Amino acid sequence: MPKTMKEIKRVPMLRGAAQQIYLAGLGAFAIAEEGGTKVFETLVKRGKGLEKLNKVRLTKVLGRAEKKVEGVREGAEQAFGRFTAPIDAGMTTALHRLGVPTRKEITLLTRRVEELTRTVERKGARRPIPRRRVRKAEPVAVG
Repeated sequence: MPKTMKEIKRVPMLRGAAQQIYLAGLGAFAIAEEGGTKVFETLVKRGKGLEKLNKVRLTKVLGRAEKKVEGVREGAEQAFGRFTAPIDAGMTTALHRLGVPTRKEITLLTRRVEELTRTVERKGARRPIPRRRVRKAEPVAVG
């Protein structure tokens, strides 16, 4: 309920504005009923055009973003390489001083052992035929 004189004077103005808004809504509804399908088709056409335009824009933005990400990734990989290379070299030197083989050396030795194993297995398949033992003749006692 309005309490002040100003509030009392505003109530008829608000009622009039509310009535006009209501009537405008009814008018929009009537227009929509009359040309509903035409309005709907127009909205669909405009929506399709806007969708195509937004897809093109989005593709451009994504392309630029991917280029930036790739640049950042390459920079990070290079920085990581510059950071780890001296550490790797120092570790390799320290391990060699202690007599510990590197991964590359172990891989090379593993390959050599595998080759030797294959060679031995091939040779083992051709086992020599065992020789028969020739019994020595026992000395015959004369006499």
